[in-house]
Amino acid sequence: VLFLSAKSEDVDKLHGFTIGADDYLTKPFSSVELVARVKARLRRYEQILELKSGEAAPTVLTNGGLELDPARKEVFVNGDPVHLTPKEFSILELLMRHPGQVFSAQQIYERIWKEEAITTETITVHIRKLREKIEAEPRHPQYIQVVWGVGYKIRKDT
Repeated sequence: VLFLSAKSEDVDKLHGFTIGADDYLTKPFSSVELVARVKARLRRYEQILELKSGEAAPTVLTNGGLELDPARKEVFVNGDPVHLTPKEFSILELLMRHPGQVFSAQQIYERIWKEEAITTETITVHIRKLREKIEAEPRHPQYIQVVWGVGYKIRKDT
């Protein structure tokens, strides 16, 4: 519950929180701030749902010689450690949690950056850099595959 109110006294805000508000925004307010607050609340809600779902995330995700440990933020290719940036790690984790599923560049951007994608060129660059780090032959990738005109996926482990 987000209160939008012209009442800006502390007693009014306190009353709003007492009766169940999660946030309280007084007039005048900018639409940018309102959207940011709503997105923040939705993020928290999604995190709570994930915790309540009881789904235990696998300790280590594997796909062929590729290994990703979400808890330790480590990646190994054929047993060798690979250093990834936080965004590269998040993209790889997203793909590895859904092997075979195709994600558009827009979907990847929005899931990783948690905001609307204006441009998706950054995803192309991140995928290229990821391939350079995890693929034996980046021009002939064995893990991260492109589905032309649709997006990217990580191969299903065979």
